[in-house]
Amino acid sequence: MSRLQIAGWVLAAVIALAALISIHPPLTLQPFIAQLVAMRSFMAVGWGVLGLLAALVAITLRLWDRRSGRASRRAGLSSAVLALVLVLVALTHGGILVGRGTSMSTLAAITDKSGQEDVTVLALNTEREDVTIQDLTEAANAAQADVIILPETTAAYGERLAAALAGTSLGAQATFTVFSAVSPPLDPDDDTYGPGRIDPVDATTMLVSSRLGDYRQVEGPKGTGRGLVMVEPVDGTGPVIAGAHTYPPVPGYMTLWRTSLTGVAAICQNPPDGLILAGDLNATRDHGPLRDLHRCASAGEQAGIGGLATWPSTTDSTLMGATIDHILVDAAAWQGTAGEVITVARTDHRGVVVRLTAR
Repeated sequence: MSRLQIAGWVLAAVIALAALISIHPPLTLQPFIAQLVAMRSFMAVGWGVLGLLAALVAITLRLWDRRSGRASRRAGLSSAVLALVLVLVALTHGGILVGRGTSMSTLAAITDKSGQEDVTVLALNTEREDVTIQDLTEAANAAQADVIILPETTAAYGERLAAALAGTSLGAQATFTVFSAVSPPLDPDDDTYGPGRIDPVDATTMLVSSRLGDYRQVEGPKGTGRGLVMVEPVDGTGPVIAGAHTYPPVPGYMTLWRTSLTGVAAICQNPPDGLILAGDLNATRDHGPLRDLHRCASAGEQAGIGGLATWPSTTDSTLMGATIDHILVDAAAWQGTAGEVITVARTDHRGVVVRLTAR
């Protein structure tokens, strides 16, 4: 075996090893790996394309060898083996996403045949309230949402949304109470929005339908990111509901991201009975803290949409991107029976809608 062939095998082995590790990588909370692991759909496409290129190289080397009269059985073998590994890795990535759910069901599938005890949850990051009240009202009304959770959204926006919903078919059946939580700004001297005004990115707002009964806001656990809003039924009958928004995994925020993601995930270790936890968690099920949901379950996966991308909306396809917006539920209390990932204008996130049926 020539030095060139040895180098080819070494290169193929390194690439193949990297591809295999990408299926279930360690150190998912570290820089670069955290961002890479979120994009499983892109890895599926990327490894698949590289696999096809490796196959093309193998075929080319084989043909070249034959034309030169050598006809060696080893010609292009390392490239062929690499191509096989990469294609299998790509199929595995795709299979994991399909297993989590890539159903393209519609809102009609959610609103049809819903029972009286069913709860429909809509979660959408409004990107600092850029989403218009009209667009969000139409989305919530179409979904017939009972709970609306809005990261990067202030209580004032929530009140305007509740007023707009009053004029819809959804509002004719129930009224909405607005709850909100705001985290302290990381920079106390930042007055971008004016003295005393709230930057929407620090707020999470929740609307709860009167159909679920009377609710009151309670203090949630600390260290959970930007504005964790948590409510409980006044009479003790009904689910505890929480809306969360962790810090993003970007330079300068990595420690805050790890802490806030771990804090939110910890709620599922011993969740309140009937817990519904939703929002922008800035992490996928492939990041360490969300790999094991303990006593919770992903309602999106139960509903067959857990493999669809919720960010960024600029990909123009729910098949490409990261699933970082979630609806997690007490696994003993709820089953996600229908769902959809929806596109709403003027936000980089897609909304998640899931109908929950009591077990």
